[in-house]
Amino acid sequence: MSEIPTEGETQITQTNFEEITKLVSTEFQIEEALIEHNIPTYYLKQPQETKQPFLKLLKTLKPLNLLAILRRVDGRIVLKVIPKPHAKPINIMVNWILFFATIATTFVTGYMFSEDLINPIIGGATFTIAIMAILGMHEMGHKLTANKSGIEATPPYFIPGPPPIGFFSTGTFGAVIMQRSLAPNKDSLFDIGASGPTISFILAMIATIIGLPLSHPGWIPKDKPTLPVPLVFDLLEWAFPFLMPPIQTQPPGSDYIPVIYLHPVAIAGWVGLIVTSLNLFPAAMLDGGHVSRALFGEKTRTVLTLLSVIALIYVSFPMAVFVLFMSMYRHPGPLDDVSSLSKGRKLLTVILVVILVLSSFFHYLLFALLELLRL
Repeated sequence: MSEIPTEGETQITQTNFEEITKLVSTEFQIEEALIEHNIPTYYLKQPQETKQPFLKLLKTLKPLNLLAILRRVDGRIVLKVIPKPHAKPINIMVNWILFFATIATTFVTGYMFSEDLINPIIGGATFTIAIMAILGMHEMGHKLTANKSGIEATPPYFIPGPPPIGFFSTGTFGAVIMQRSLAPNKDSLFDIGASGPTISFILAMIATIIGLPLSHPGWIPKDKPTLPVPLVFDLLEWAFPFLMPPIQTQPPGSDYIPVIYLHPVAIAGWVGLIVTSLNLFPAAMLDGGHVSRALFGEKTRTVLTLLSVIALIYVSFPMAVFVLFMSMYRHPGPLDDVSSLSKGRKLLTVILVVILVLSSFFHYLLFALLELLRL
């Protein structure tokens, strides 16, 4: 989430206008300069390079506690200079309280997952370490990328959740950071969205590869529900069958199917993959929403949000409702919404799509659709 500068906060007078105009003219060719509603506004000549000059202007304006916003309006490039909004101070104690509370809830969850498999204390500790590392490094990826781009952001807020009593739960609802200023340009916005899922996917894969050989085979009745399996689990079983614990015993009857009772570390890997896939949906203010906003713009992102909500109804109805709620808020975009995304980042989008596919279980929906077509 971001605190968005608004024109109503501007108090720049004519006295400052000439000084600001000199700073702007150092970086840009100005076609027209005026004050609109006490906001220095500049219509730039076209064509001209905007990405690097805008970043230089932001650095020049920072000591003056000013911001620049670059937009395309009715075919013209418009630059506005406004005061930097005041950010409320952060109470770091809240972050620490939530952090330790989430350690407690995930430990209890891992303890319960360990029943009849391993020592519950070890299971609780290993699950906590794995899940907190995956979620924490996901958010730290965002935080470090934000710091590198000059974006103000809070430390991670971990969100504790209930233990799995009567229903499946992971002991946490994830973690978030609060973005307190806008990304300078589309490149930075893309990096913010891509960094977290990339890191969490790598760590979730490591946890999965460690946890699968430690898991136990077993049999359950056909009508008993099981967890959906991300595509990467099936690929690991196909490419590296030695990772899977072998089914050695005979089935207790024809109404039973083989299953794997996942080690708590493997469950943490499973959770990390699902969190990664959900975050990569090109919707609202999710990580994938930032990427699609940087790549396609606001109109296309709105369409992708609607399609994501429809898809999420079949995957996670609560998540669909959550995304639908978030979609009611317009994405603010970067400060420079004119300069294009770099070609290298456009190519990296392919990798993010691959991560989304590998982390999700859409292949089950595809198989179900094929079965329906056969009927």
